[in-house]
Amino acid sequence: MGYRAADFETPWAKYFDEKMAPIQTPAREGLERSPFPPGTIPPITEAPALAAAGYAEVENGYAMENDGSIRLAILTKMPRVAPAMWDWWFGWHGCRADRYKLWHPLAHKHARWADGRDDDAYVGRTSMIEEYIGESLEKASIRFVSPLEMGFGPDTLELAGEQVFVCARVGYTNFPVDFGWLLHQVRRTADGAEMRSRFWFGGDGIEIRGGGVFGKPLAGLLRKIVPVPERRAHDLLVHCAEEMNHLARFLPELHAEFGTN
Repeated sequence: MGYRAADFETPWAKYFDEKMAPIQTPAREGLERSPFPPGTIPPITEAPALAAAGYAEVENGYAMENDGSIRLAILTKMPRVAPAMWDWWFGWHGCRADRYKLWHPLAHKHARWADGRDDDAYVGRTSMIEEYIGESLEKASIRFVSPLEMGFGPDTLELAGEQVFVCARVGYTNFPVDFGWLLHQVRRTADGAEMRSRFWFGGDGIEIRGGGVFGKPLAGLLRKIVPVPERRAHDLLVHCAEEMNHLARFLPELHAEFGTN
C-alpha cells in the first residue's frame, strides 16, 4: 500500500498524505445507530427523489433488508468544493494507481480503465479497481452510467454547476457477476458542496453479466444463498466516509492545478 519511489516523482505526489482525519461526526453517529429497520433507506427505484431539495430520513447509516441486501447512506460536507470538481475527479484518477491512492492512501491499491484510455471521461466506461474494504481486499468492476439509466430526468444533466450525479453498476472483476449500484450526488451549498452517497448491494442487484439462458436462474439462486453480511455494510460505510472526507480537504487545490474543462 502507499506510494513507491517512482510515485513520488509525479507532479501530484505533494497531495499524497497518509494522515487521514476521522470520519465526520454525522457519519460516526449514523454508524452507531445502524442497522436501521428494513425499508428505512429507500430502494434504488426511488433514487431520482434525491434530486429534490432537502434531506432524507436517514442520511448516514445502513440497513439490512429482508431479501439479504444492504442499503447505505453517507453524507459528507465539503467546504470550498464545487460539484464540477468531483465530476472531473472521477474521470481524471481512473487511469493511474498513483492518482487513485490520493483518494484513500491506506486502502486504495490499484486502478485502471478497462478500455486502456487515459482521458478524463468516465460515463460509459468501466473502472477496474483493487482496494481494501475493512480487512478484505476487493477487486471490483465499476461501470459508470448516465443518471438517465437510474431514472433521473434529462434536466439533471443540465445542472452540472449546481449538482452532479455519479452513477455506477458494481460487480466483480474476476467473475461475471454484478452485485449492486452506487450513486454519489454532489450538490452546491453556501460554503462549498455536500455529497450524498448511496449504495444498494445484494438482493435484486445481483445479476450475471452475459448470463444467457442460465443467467436469471443463477442470479436468483445467488440472491437466496448469498446474503450480504452486516460487516460488509459497516466497513463500506466507514470506507466511503473516510475517502470522501479525505479527498475533499485538498480537491480544490488539486483541481486548480490539474483540472481541465
